Amino acid sequence: MSQRVPKVESVIQQVVATAIIQLLDRDAAAVTVTRVDAAPDLRNATVWIGLLGDPAEQDRLWAHIEQERGEIQDALNRKLTTKFVPRLHFKRDSGGEYAAEIERLLKKI
Repeated sequence: MSQRVPKVESVIQQVVATAIIQLLDRDAAAVTVTRVDAAPDLRNATVWIGLLGDPAEQDRLWAHIEQERGEIQDALNRKLTTKFVPRLHFKRDSGGEYAAEIERLLKKI
């Protein structure tokens, strides 16, 4: 079994995280690239992004990330030398929020 897709996923995660740090500056600490799922043909990749803060702050950060989508894609295009550079699709990862809610509920018991 080839390790190509996992290696490309790792590079995508690093490039996207670095681009977010550069583009969001002081807000970058509230953003985490939790994982990347690339298609086997490497034409598309889903980037899962976790956000910290209250819902209004998360919405503001998400809007900023969406606004910078082209710059993030360009950073990936410059880094990868593969035949196809995956088209990035961003999705919010609410796993951290879910874990915090479970922890809050367990503390009530």
